[in-house]
Amino acid sequence: MTSAVSTLAFLIILLNWCEWASSSDLRIVGGFADKIENVPYTVSISKRGYGHLCGGSLITLKWILTAAHCLLDDGPGNLYVRAGTTYKNKGGILRRVQTTISHALYTTQKLDLDVGLVQLFRPFPANNNLISTVRLRAPSEIVPPGVECVISGWGDTKENDGPYQILKSAKVKTVSQMRCQQALFRQVITKNMICAGAQGHDACQGDSGGPMVCAGILTGVVSWGEGCATIGKPGVYTSVSELRPWIHTFTGL
Repeated sequence: MTSAVSTLAFLIILLNWCEWASSSDLRIVGGFADKIENVPYTVSISKRGYGHLCGGSLITLKWILTAAHCLLDDGPGNLYVRAGTTYKNKGGILRRVQTTISHALYTTQKLDLDVGLVQLFRPFPANNNLISTVRLRAPSEIVPPGVECVISGWGDTKENDGPYQILKSAKVKTVSQMRCQQALFRQVITKNMICAGAQGHDACQGDSGGPMVCAGILTGVVSWGEGCATIGKPGVYTSVSELRPWIHTFTGL
């Protein structure tokens, strides 16, 4: 009896996984070359002497939302932010970083609460049509599975590939917590995470900290995944709605 129940449970999980993995609308690998005017809230966090490090989202003209793991190794004096350009490491407007803030409870072991903020010395200009802020999802607002979202950034085009020089975007769809946990069983998927993917489309190295925007609202921050666009493995994003109180503490938003 126990063996039969275990077999049935396994088949249910397998069927759920196959339904998700085979969909043409599932799980920035893949995607398309984009222009910054289509995603003007997308910025590049760069390191002096290195160039593009991570992505970020402009939530005010002076504050950038990104991932905590992007800020672990470098102080604000080594970082700057580039906005208003389609091209990585050139063009646009540069701003020096005044302060970086990572969530105090983030650890690289649990990967939970992977959220950070970057404050600039000077705000970006308000009259530039290539630079714009993005609206944040409301606190504790639930995003159901199957919602189409856009991710954007200058990361690798495939795992272990060299950096892609042109901004890329991709469309992904949100995935339920249950299916995400089944697919990524080695790590606990917490309420502070939201998963999304599309077959052949995903964020990759260099896209960390970048935006996932659903219907014009910033919903997720690129956090982690198992490989890049690996079949059956959605990408994991920090949930903006769950972290709104933390964001409000520092920015007032």
